[in-house]
Parts: sequence; structure tokens; C-alpha cells
Amino acid sequence: MLAKVRKFVHGTIYKVFLWIFMIAFLSGGLAIVNFGEEKNWVIKVFKQTLTYPKFQVTLKRVQQQQAMYRQKGFAFAHQNAAQEAAQISVSGLLAQHVMQSLGFCVAPDYVNARFEQELQQLPPYFFKSDGSLDQETFLKAIAPETMQDIVTSIEIEVKNKLLFGLVDAAVYVPEFEMMLQYNAEFANKKYSYLSLPLSKYLAQVRETIPADEVLSKFYKKTSIADQFRTVERRSGTMWKFLASNFVAPVSDADVKQFYDRNKAQRYVIEQAQMRVRSLLIDPKLSNDMDAKTKIQDLSAKVQKDPDQFEELISKFSDDKKAAARGGLSEFFTRNDKDIDSVIAETAFEYLGSDWQISAPLKTARGYELIQRITKLPAKYKDFKLVEAEIKKELVAEKFKKRFMQDASRVATGAKYQPESLKKFIERYKGVKSELSLDARKAGIEYTHLFKLEQGSYAAFFDKDQGVILLCSEIEKSKLPEFAQVKSKVLNLYHQDQALAKLQEQLALAYQDAAKMPLVDVAKKYGVAVQQAKFENVAGKIEQSAILKEAEMASMIKGMQHVGAIGKVVNKSDGILIKLEEVEPLNVSVFQEQKEQLGQAMFYMKLYQIKDGFIASLYRTATLNNKIEIKNELLQINKEV
Repeated sequence: MLAKVRKFVHGTIYKVFLWIFMIAFLSGGLAIVNFGEEKNWVIKVFKQTLTYPKFQVTLKRVQQQQAMYRQKGFAFAHQNAAQEAAQISVSGLLAQHVMQSLGFCVAPDYVNARFEQELQQLPPYFFKSDGSLDQETFLKAIAPETMQDIVTSIEIEVKNKLLFGLVDAAVYVPEFEMMLQYNAEFANKKYSYLSLPLSKYLAQVRETIPADEVLSKFYKKTSIADQFRTVERRSGTMWKFLASNFVAPVSDADVKQFYDRNKAQRYVIEQAQMRVRSLLIDPKLSNDMDAKTKIQDLSAKVQKDPDQFEELISKFSDDKKAAARGGLSEFFTRNDKDIDSVIAETAFEYLGSDWQISAPLKTARGYELIQRITKLPAKYKDFKLVEAEIKKELVAEKFKKRFMQDASRVATGAKYQPESLKKFIERYKGVKSELSLDARKAGIEYTHLFKLEQGSYAAFFDKDQGVILLCSEIEKSKLPEFAQVKSKVLNLYHQDQALAKLQEQLALAYQDAAKMPLVDVAKKYGVAVQQAKFENVAGKIEQSAILKEAEMASMIKGMQHVGAIGKVVNKSDGILIKLEEVEPLNVSVFQEQKEQLGQAMFYMKLYQIKDGFIASLYRTATLNNKIEIKNELLQINKEV
């Protein structure tokens, strides 16, 4: 299992690849959580275990993500960070158990292919001038994670894709379900409905003023408190540094060396081109064994007398059109899509001189011999045209490496050795600016500011400038005193009570509608029955306003048969609705929409099956007492 990959742990290419994954980890796209049989575990699912430090990594990622959303005004009323981290960990361990049971493995070649795809994304300042990886910079970037942590995470990520790919294969949408969905989305329909107004119940509950003790308890509910909690604010001091004040300019020799080393990759105007002669033996015209024997005999002849190759092409090649012009090809490049890849690779990699003839080749067409005729060299941008660009890039690269090394060291010790920072700023002419006390804003400086503790420093890059940032003050998010917001809390309390009463009455009305006509239900609750319709006119949907409301639109999609009853509560009403009439299936329109319906239903089922798959794994593990959480996380276990 990745045995070959693990041997690369100390190799440059592999470490570069791990940095790319670190970028994904830092952006929240993939949690760095390693699963397996480990000692000192805090969560265990079957034989898969998770240690407390690894759980803390997951928890930190969740907290950072929630903090970011909270800064933008989103509340997490029903999910705390520890609970979410525990759920992520348990789900991951469940999936890992299944993958181990099924004997999943990852081919090293596949991982190597991932290397090739991702390497180009690595920032240039992680490399030395000779093109090799800067080990010190890289190891600092991935700290405190280890190479082995990331190796295991890569392996699990690949296995997860395979596992859920198998789950995806279980998705099937039968035609009768598409017909039902067509009726829900396109067939003409008529509805009857009644509305119970929220305002009626709000007036009733406002007649009672609850005691302060009741209101205070209501105020402390997470879902209510988060509506009053202030946004965290921070201030900071920032110093920016320019490359011109920090490093010496690069030499002309360094610039020329960079050009020579990279011109084949970066400065090509026109790629090298090749022209060959080819002789084809097509096995379809005889059989494979005869074709192979024939090409070997012809190869032996031309190796003895290369001058007769063109003549042999005319006599024996099965590509008669090409044979008429001596087997000559058009000029082609190394990656030309119009030429067989085997021929292109052989011509460029193995035929080192004009008139050289290849050994027999197995191509898409059959068996071939090729002869290199002419090679036109690649053309490059003139050095003088790119010299200034290269010099600027090398200065920036040199600046970034040195700044991150020196500034990180100074920033780390600045809290206890402020004089070192002062000298650093003076020496390199740092330009000072202030970030006033404020909520989180867009920008890299605020991203770093809201990660720091008060009095701590960070060093980073903002485009082409180096930055040292001090977090000066943190004004934590806080909950106002109850007395300050009592009137607003009372208003929310009454709304909450009125909504509960509305939902209670709507539930009773729903039960009544199953036993009596909707008209009689309306009379019982003192409201009137109203009509609504959904019409598909030449592909254009026209419907009553009430059916356009998001909650209603979602709910009525599940009402597929005449007589179906549904209920929904919006901002101002509780609505009871009944499907009275559905137009018969329009076969021609159904056929037009069938493909689109099928795709939409496929993806809907896909997500349902994935969620159900994890839920079934959890139930099985729970029934067999295979999920264990130690004392350190018992409070989370209760919530999960």
C-alpha cells in the first residue's frame, strides 16, 4: 500500500507534491486526519483509531471554518465545533474500516500521475536557483504536520474516491419515477388551500408577559443568543517591505543561467518539428503473426541496407496513399495530436540523427518502421527580450526566500525581544500602517490578523511585498446584558410562542383534512378556502403566487397524487394545501424532458445514497458496540 511512494518521502518530487496537498488542507478542503491502528487513541471504530492530537487537528479546522462564517454573520445554532469534528472523525473511521475490509489499495503509478498533474502549482519561491526544492522553507510550511501524516491522508483521499465511486454505481432511476417527477414539475395541476395567519396567534400570546426569569432562560438559548452576540473585532499594526530595500540585485550570469535552464519550458516560440518516412504492415489484411513476421523481415533488410527503405515502402507498405509519396509524413511536433504517439515518441526520443531507422513499432494502425528524415530545431524568444522579466522574477524569488526566513525568525521572537523587530524595520525600511479596530474584512492581512493571539506577530507575503503584522487588540464577540436587550428578547419570545401555537393548530387542521372536506376544515378554523393553479403553457410555467414561495414549491413536489395533502409554515402563515386535479401524462412533452429529469434525479439519489451509506455504517457499528470514545471526549460522545 503506497510502499513505493513511502520510499520517496525524502525525495524532492514527493515533498513538492505534499506541499500542494498542504495548500488544500489550509484552505479547508481536506482535513489532515490519519486513520489506522494507533496507540493512545481517543476514538475507536472497529480497529480504526484516532489519537487526541489528530482529533485536535480536525477540531481546529472546524473552528477556523466556523469562525470565518461567523465573522460573515452566519450563526451555528445547532452544531458546535467539537460535535462536528467528532462526526467527521467517526465518519472517516467508518469509511476507513470498510476500505480495509474490502482490501483497497492505491497503485504507486496513480500517485505518480497525480504528481505530474499538480507539480506546476507549486510557488516558485519553494525552489532554489538550480531548480531543486528548498528543504528548509518547505518543512517550515508543513509544520507541525509530518511527512507521514500527509502520505496517509493522500492514500485515504484516493481510497475515498474509489469507495464512493462504488457507492455511486448503485444509483438507478426507473422510468416510473421520472414520470412521477414529470407530473410534479411539468403537469398542469389545481390546488385548494387555506391559511392560518400567524398574526392571530401573535395577538393571543402578547396578552401574557412572561417573568424575567423565563425570558432570561429563553435569551440564553444558543439560537437566540447568537442573534444578539457582537461580532469579534481586531486591530493591528502592519509593516511592508520592498525587495529593493532587502536584497542585492541578481547578476547577469544568474539571469543567463536561468534562461538557459528554462528556455525549453518557458520561452519556446515554435516547437521542434520532425519529418519521417513510415512503412506500415496492417495485420487486418492477414493476421497478427504474419504481420509481425513480415515487419521483422523488412527490418532486418533495412538494417543491412538503409538506402533501400524508400523502395521497400513502395513495394510492401499497406498505406498505399503514403507509399505513393515515399512514405513521407508532414512535419509534426512531439505532442502533435495528428500523429501516433508511439511514432512521435520514437522519432524524438530514440532517432538521434537523420536517416536513422527504428526497430519495428506496434502502433494503433499495426506494425511500422519509421526513418527520421529531417528535424527542425525549436525556436526561442531572444534572451534580450526576456532578460528584464527574468531579473525581476529572480529578485522576487530571492526576496521571498530571505524575507520569510529572516522575518519569521524576528516575528517569532518580537513579543519578548521588541528591539530586534525595531532594528529589522529600520534596516529594511519597513513602511508602517494601522488596521483600526474592526470586524473581519476581505484581504490577506485580515486573514492573518484573525488567526493571531493578541500581542503576537505574523510574517507573510502580499503580492510582491513582504509583511510583518502585529495583532494589537482583540475585542471578543460577546453577549449583551439581558437588561440591555430585554424588549427585543420579549418580541422574539412572543414570536416563538405564536409560531409554536400556529404549528400546533396547523397539525390539528392537517389531521382534520384527512377526515373531512377542506371546506369544512376552513369553517372550523374560521378561514376561507382559496384556489391555486400550476400551468405549463408551451414550456412556460405560470402559477399562482403562493406556489412560488420556496417552502411551498419544495413541499408540493412531493404531492404527486390527487388528494395528497401538505402543510407548510412561512413567515406570516401556516398553509394547508390539497392537490385537487392533475392533467394526464403528456407523452411527447415527457419524452422531451426525460433526459434532463433523469440527470437531475440521478444526482439527487446520489447524495441520498451517500448519506444513507454512512448512516448504515454508523448503525451497524453502534449495534455491535464498535464505536468507542474515551473520557477525554465523553461530552462529545453524548452529543453525537
